[in-house]
Amino acid sequence: MRSKTKFLSMLMVLLMSLSVLTACSPAAPAEEPAPPAEEPAEEPAQEPAEEPAEEPALDPEEVLKEAALDLLNNIPDNNFIMASDEALALFEENPGAVFWVDLRSADDYAAGHIAGAVNIPYGEMGNHWEVLPTNRQIIFQCYSGQTSAQVTSLANMLGFNAVSFRGGMNFGWAPLELGEDTLEMEANELPEAKAPELDEKEQIIWDAAVDYFSADNYIIAPADLLALVEENPDAITVVDIRQADAYAEGHIEGAIHIPFKEVGANVDQIPMNRPAYVTCYTGQTAGITIAPLRMMGYNAISLNRGMTGWDGAELPKVTD
Repeated sequence: MRSKTKFLSMLMVLLMSLSVLTACSPAAPAEEPAPPAEEPAEEPAQEPAEEPAEEPALDPEEVLKEAALDLLNNIPDNNFIMASDEALALFEENPGAVFWVDLRSADDYAAGHIAGAVNIPYGEMGNHWEVLPTNRQIIFQCYSGQTSAQVTSLANMLGFNAVSFRGGMNFGWAPLELGEDTLEMEANELPEAKAPELDEKEQIIWDAAVDYFSADNYIIAPADLLALVEENPDAITVVDIRQADAYAEGHIEGAIHIPFKEVGANVDQIPMNRPAYVTCYTGQTAGITIAPLRMMGYNAISLNRGMTGWDGAELPKVTD
């Protein structure tokens, strides 16, 4: 009995110890609830990329006007004209640096031309711009210097380094009395044409220079101009581009006066709705002038041999 009581006492002690241990053990941490899943943030809507603004199309009339005025407002001291003896000396001293173009007819060229000169008749020049070199001095030569002046003016608008042979073969070369034996009969071949690389603006000027030429050389005889002045002076404009003293000494009746190098700054004085007849001393600076005017849209014509031709025909002048 005593043993049984002792066994029960020990069992009670053991149970009490277990309960104490159980009470002192830390409770298992309760699992924290998982945070709610975050909804993906909405990305701001991307605005459509702005397309680059298209550049406005070039206005050919404005491009040509700008190019023409740039030439008229920047006439060099030599007026784009080289004295005949100076041109010949330059060509003889360094022929490789000069490109000489004879603008006369094929027949006149074949009858005798400056040695080394190539032939491009004036009316065909528009189809041959591509043979001109960009790295040489170009000299254009014709009969009197008037058509070569027009071509020279256009060539400089295209970026070539060009001058007109003063007086042409008739009034420039002939007075030098060099003799026919100094001329060459054999034709010189044109260089191979090379198409230029042009931007849009340059292409507009180039195309206009190609289209410039026609059967007309834009030169009027003195007697024909006098007839127009007498018949209907209000239907035309005569522009005298000589110096003020020469104009004051005598000019064509009704002519307005704008000195050569001031034409660009005063072009608005020339009406565009009627033909403009430009006169100078011998027709050469008038030739330089009418080419850019025509590129601008003027119906500009130069007087043959200028006031030298007018006086030679003994036509009337006024001084007021």
